[in-house]
Amino acid sequence: MAVARDKNDPKSDPANWISGKHITYFEEPDIIYMRFGGAATTEDSLELLRRQIEMSEGRHLLFFLIDAEDLDNIAPEGRKAVAETLKEIPLRGMAVIKAPLKAKVVTKLVITAINLFRKDSNLNPIAFFDTEEEGRAWIASRRKMFAT
Repeated sequence: MAVARDKNDPKSDPANWISGKHITYFEEPDIIYMRFGGAATTEDSLELLRRQIEMSEGRHLLFFLIDAEDLDNIAPEGRKAVAETLKEIPLRGMAVIKAPLKAKVVTKLVITAINLFRKDSNLNPIAFFDTEEEGRAWIASRRKMFAT
């Protein structure tokens, strides 16, 4: 039996799937959403990065909303690529949701590495939340801080 998919829901759009298990897409006005569906290989990481760099072009303010509930690990080469590449994106906060302890450790390592390479690392904090609603509320509060 086929599963019905809402064409307007980016979470169900196969064009947003990476290797059939990870999802990333852009939400106006400034959120890059990412959901891990297990361990991220180097190839997965590079494809996620490629898409996220594309999403960030021409943007002056971005936030990540990361669903890490199923994140197991990120390949070392992928972690390195993420740290070196995302330093160029104007991130102003990363909300990680539903992360078990192992996923918190993995995401904290990667985001700390990203911020080591950034001049404005104090502007890109990481925060952990139990629910997507809490993460989105935190992003909204961060967005207000940077409103012009």
